[in-house]
Amino acid sequence: MCKMTSSPVRIVLLFLVVLISSRALSAETIPDDRRRHIRTTDPHLIRLLRDGVRTSDTFRRLVDRLNRSDVVVYLDCGGGTAASDGRLTFISAVGGYRYVHVRVARLPSADVQIALIGHELQHAVEIADAPDVIDSLSLAREYQRIGFLSPRVTPGVSFDSDAAVTAGNRVLRELSGKEARQPPLGAQFPTARY
Repeated sequence: MCKMTSSPVRIVLLFLVVLISSRALSAETIPDDRRRHIRTTDPHLIRLLRDGVRTSDTFRRLVDRLNRSDVVVYLDCGGGTAASDGRLTFISAVGGYRYVHVRVARLPSADVQIALIGHELQHAVEIADAPDVIDSLSLAREYQRIGFLSPRVTPGVSFDSDAAVTAGNRVLRELSGKEARQPPLGAQFPTARY
């Protein structure tokens, strides 16, 4: 049997090591730079965002445009397993910023998931380009003007836009180096559900 004794100095040192390492980890996984308008705490999505910016000119332009806008995107992964499982929801407009939530499916193909994120980021850019969008109702009016109804089997009304479909397919083409004439997995990238 081994008897361990801990001095107060050792306990304090251990506490400091844990505290410093946890802060370093959180600084790496939570983008706290206020200039970043796409925010997530999901390490998988952080990697996909970095890969998208590094590999796709279209994706990089979308991110740059959002970072220069008043639109802040909260991105998370959840529900769904198809390339058609993406959704943008308007949260609020306060303090000179407009906040949206984007939820995308966790897909087995990183390229297809990045393309789905690109599709949804194009919708966020469309909101950035429409200063009159300040709530869910004005968002629905904007998409009635610039988009089209997207058939979905889930409850609620969904809109899409040609620009978002094109952006998602362009991102996928840039990532894979192949011509993407048809949307991945045989479906369009649906979007904003209201």
